[in-house]
Amino acid sequence: MANFQGHLTGGVLISGIAAFAAYGQGLIDSTETQVLFVIGTTASLLPDIDADDSKPVRALFNSVGIILGFMVAFELDSHVPIEVGVLGQIAIWVVVTLFVAFPLRWAFARLTVHRGVWHTLLMAFVLALAMTVAADLWLEVEPLLAWLAGGFVLLGYLTHLTLDEIASVDLLGRRVKRSFGTALKPLSLRAWPWSLLLIGATVWLLGMTPDPTPVLAGIGQLGIPTEPLVAHWPRW
Repeated sequence: MANFQGHLTGGVLISGIAAFAAYGQGLIDSTETQVLFVIGTTASLLPDIDADDSKPVRALFNSVGIILGFMVAFELDSHVPIEVGVLGQIAIWVVVTLFVAFPLRWAFARLTVHRGVWHTLLMAFVLALAMTVAADLWLEVEPLLAWLAGGFVLLGYLTHLTLDEIASVDLLGRRVKRSFGTALKPLSLRAWPWSLLLIGATVWLLGMTPDPTPVLAGIGQLGIPTEPLVAHWPRW
């Protein structure tokens, strides 16, 4: 498989090219370009979240814990007694950070297998849709930007999976490694309960996605018919 440096480099290059292309087409402004670049680059590292305990995985959980703890501390601000004040918020921040960085990371490691369900196209689509829905409902951005955010997650994720498959082919030795086919697969049959759950999540998330018209209009400009998609879009 490709190493961490290879995945990071690939994610940076592909996400950067896509971000500049979207900016050049006038779809996003300079700030949004930078945000989408970061989203795509981060997504290019996500498939290895199920790897054995390593520095990148620890760094990811530590970062998520710090950010999530900060957000939770402010969300619970109204429930913190006035006497406690800022110290109470800091305590909540620290507790959430430590919970994500240690117990949650350990539990995740026990429940996942490397190159399992996280190395599938199904997971890529679920995470892309989740980002689209989150950008629409929580961040309340315009539908086009929400879809672009999800698209960059998908792009970064697929970049990682593709690099892993390329690394499985030894061109100089003219042989295919045993790992070939374990990265870029539709779903994981070995983890079929998780695969079924992801299929259900895909249907549910599709029904929560924002108006796809701006995206479909762009696809239509490429000469690809989109009327059937518009007519049968599964909105809940």
